[in-house]
Amino acid sequence: MGCAMTAAAARTCLSDSWARCSTNYNLDPSERWETQVLSQPELRFVSGRTQRLIQSALPEMQRLHTLVDPLDFTVMLADPTGIVLSRHTQRSNLSGCRRWRFQAGAVWDEANAGTNAIGTCLREERPVMVVHDQHWRLCFRKLTGMAVPVYNSIGELAGAINACSFVAENVLPAAPLLMDALQTTARRVEEKLFHDRFREDMILTLGPSTSSSAMLVALDRDGHIRGATHASRQHMNWPKGELSGLPALLPLLDSQEEPNFRRAEAQVIRSALGTVRGNVSAAARLLGVSRATLHRKIRALGLDH
Repeated sequence: MGCAMTAAAARTCLSDSWARCSTNYNLDPSERWETQVLSQPELRFVSGRTQRLIQSALPEMQRLHTLVDPLDFTVMLADPTGIVLSRHTQRSNLSGCRRWRFQAGAVWDEANAGTNAIGTCLREERPVMVVHDQHWRLCFRKLTGMAVPVYNSIGELAGAINACSFVAENVLPAAPLLMDALQTTARRVEEKLFHDRFREDMILTLGPSTSSSAMLVALDRDGHIRGATHASRQHMNWPKGELSGLPALLPLLDSQEEPNFRRAEAQVIRSALGTVRGNVSAAARLLGVSRATLHRKIRALGLDH
């Protein structure tokens, strides 16, 4: 889902979360409650299991914090269960971060913490903003949080990237920019994971993305699909996990009639031509089609202008 979530969709997302807190989790909103924090051995175990994600995200999280720090936001990365893996904040916010459990090892799953940016983002698997009294628990109603999902190299939910604050007041005017920065960060982390996994393959794009997942595919030397990001799998209706048994990408796109597949086909051909610096024969080999077929597609899609 793109960052341009409608107000109605946002309200539905939050109302669904409140309904789960009341009915599914049986949480008392007035209960004085503190977020659970893992012990150091527990955190080391979780961090070891997610080391690739943490390392890939580190430079992007630092860049994101540089952008949002002037607005007094802390940046956190959480795993799919809501456990915070890393945090970036300014020194003056450290005591507040300890108080509110904005720290590595804190558990912000929705089933225990109630409606909150990290937990609800992971539960809904979509961008979420939770401001002040939109939190289920009364004790969290000074907080502001935004979070977006981040995906791994095989299209599975890897966690959430979060910007949160215990002092921010009127954030709504800056919300679209903040959400865009979060989604850009998530895409860059996913792209890093994807390129690392498929470094021996040709990586092409199916088109632009405004969500937290880029539309990338990895092809072997015969043009067969080796991997795809979450956004590409949604676009093409492919399953999560390892891909096998799929045909060469270009003939697969050619068999579809919808306009979005035509656009994806054109984007794939542009990417392949760019990869081989315009050599049509080499591009045809990469895409698993004949040179004559590729020439025909280039003319049909108007790419020869």
